[in-house]
Amino acid sequence: MEDSHAIDLNLDSQDDDSQSNTFFAVYDGHGGASVAKFAGERVHRRLVEDGAYKERRFPEALKNAFLGSDAEMKNSPSFMRDPAGCTAVAALVTKDGRIFVANAGDSRSVISVKGEVKALSNDHKPQNELERTRIVNAGGFIEFGRVNGNLALARALGDFDYKKNNFIGPEEQIITANPEISEHQITEEDEFLVIACDGIWDCLSSQQVIDCIRLLVAQGKELPEVCEIICDHCLAPDTTSGAGIGCDNMTIMIIALLHGRTKQQWYSWVTERTKQGVGYNTPDDLPQLYSASRLMSFRARRQAVEDRQKRYADQQPTQERDNSMGLSPFARILGGTGGISFQPGSNILSDSGVLMFDNEDDSDDDPMDSYPPSSVTKSLRQQLDELESESKDEDDFQKEGNDKSDAPMNDLEAGLTQSSPTRPEGKGKGKEKQLQGEAPSPPKPVSNGDAKPSQLVSEPGGDTPSDAVRAEGLLDSSESPLKV
Repeated sequence: MEDSHAIDLNLDSQDDDSQSNTFFAVYDGHGGASVAKFAGERVHRRLVEDGAYKERRFPEALKNAFLGSDAEMKNSPSFMRDPAGCTAVAALVTKDGRIFVANAGDSRSVISVKGEVKALSNDHKPQNELERTRIVNAGGFIEFGRVNGNLALARALGDFDYKKNNFIGPEEQIITANPEISEHQITEEDEFLVIACDGIWDCLSSQQVIDCIRLLVAQGKELPEVCEIICDHCLAPDTTSGAGIGCDNMTIMIIALLHGRTKQQWYSWVTERTKQGVGYNTPDDLPQLYSASRLMSFRARRQAVEDRQKRYADQQPTQERDNSMGLSPFARILGGTGGISFQPGSNILSDSGVLMFDNEDDSDDDPMDSYPPSSVTKSLRQQLDELESESKDEDDFQKEGNDKSDAPMNDLEAGLTQSSPTRPEGKGKGKEKQLQGEAPSPPKPVSNGDAKPSQLVSEPGGDTPSDAVRAEGLLDSSESPLKV
């Protein structure tokens, strides 16, 4: 936002505000916000300090405040290379019922007189004959309706790149801060004063702005809300381009002229005049600025945003309640297929059922964990019996592989067999003889049994020709092994 504004309801610092002048101004910045910000802080201060103001020569004081603030920035090192600038429109409302408007640029000030607009300033555009003459005489030119092909206005504070001609005064520069000043005597028919930047005036005409204000006040809207509605009405439905009508900075200021009334009395007075058709006939609706298709698209997008925000707001209480429990309402671990799910107040679940943490679990219960019967560890006796059975099967397999089933066992094998535990068939496990210790694991069976593979036997050939030589013959007689 490059705009700034200034409001001082007690410009003279009087104990009684009604005995003091008031000051209102809007500064529309471009190329940066530094100049507009400086003007919003310094112009009205320089106005009060000026000797012409103290002598009640208000037009001269306003001119000195504009040019003095511009010169102060130009001589300041912080603005030496600053390309920023700003338009300025200021209204000085005196305690004797006069309004002095000083304007430099394309911002504008208007007043409503019985609902009809009266302009208090003129836009300073390069196309104006007076502005064109000054620009050309100062060494500038106008191209595509812009000063030197760049700036779309003819007067402004700042923009020091256009104020480098040291042979002419500040009022004669290509871009000058010299304001155009008008005076208006307040009457009983004056309703309110409007000061706004070109972001408003590019979308609405001066009369349309007056009509909008009267219509909205008659509908019961207060001035701050009226300003907001007008800015929202001027805003382009789609501002993605960032340029064009409805995409500029917008600042509007509405000053009610009370004429001794209270604020509520003033609202009632304007409402009554609008509904009774006193003065200018105010339309019943706001003017349509954009096509119906653009507006419908904008409303659809805005409704979608509002619905999404509403859904998010509805979800907030649930999330806060679950977060107070320290856990989210549903935490998913590992994904959808074959994963593990957890829900507060229930178990950890997988695709095959409950894993752990059922409702009866407690860390203070019996420390012995319970397991399914199928996973109970077998006793040592049962393991030894199975080992013995496997050993016998392997021995039988080896005997069959070697085809030596009738060979007598050696003493070592007989001793091992006699020492191995046996049990008669049909006997119960309770009568089995208990073994001491644990038997070693049997050797792994050999795939080919004990048979040794035959080895390659190579006999010396001597001087006998090989089969290849006998089949193919010698290359020549000199290769014959029989030749001496």
